[in-house]
Amino acid sequence: MKSKSLVLISGGMDSLLITALANERGDDLHALFFDYGQKTNRKERSSFDKICDHYEISFDKRKVLSLKELKAIGGSSLTDDNINVDVELENKEIPNSYVPFRNTIFLSFAASVAETMGVDNLIIGAVLEDAPGYPDCRPEYYHALNSLFTVASKSKKLKVETPIIDLKKSEILEKCFFLNAPLELSWSCYQSEMKPCMACDSCLLRKKAFNQINKQDPLLL
Repeated sequence: MKSKSLVLISGGMDSLLITALANERGDDLHALFFDYGQKTNRKERSSFDKICDHYEISFDKRKVLSLKELKAIGGSSLTDDNINVDVELENKEIPNSYVPFRNTIFLSFAASVAETMGVDNLIIGAVLEDAPGYPDCRPEYYHALNSLFTVASKSKKLKVETPIIDLKKSEILEKCFFLNAPLELSWSCYQSEMKPCMACDSCLLRKKAFNQINKQDPLLL
């Protein structure tokens, strides 16, 4: 019997890879997207749908949730139109693109969705390489969260999987190419929905990763 997995798909290359890995494993795939008022919401949603189409995730197994309250709360350059997205790759402090408690909020809603779908596995594309700036990308965070879910969930089996947490961005890309994941359908830019701005942290990290493996980004062709 196939394992049911709910994959959190933002449309970026990290969530693309975890979808590809779960598909390769033979999971019964379900997908979840959050509209939290992010500046590139429409493009991310489009990428979500295209990735779901590619992996033949049917519409009844897709869920889109609106969490516009995160935009109302503000405090992040991803949601607040009055805050510019800074370039902070060398900064070890929490960047202004951090959305306060975003992953905790996302995974709480994801756990609720998982219970209604009869899913025991939540899969998120957290990456430790991002951890200096994002406290909710650390292994100890997910260990604590899984302890909570064991106590709080109806099935007692609900767990969060972080299959790429120890990978570097270049390794993520290599695995995407190995699995023939459709990178042309992904979207990483924090600022633009037309073409990658090539100035935000996410664009620069993506560019660096492609350069490291000597490949051309299909979004720039």
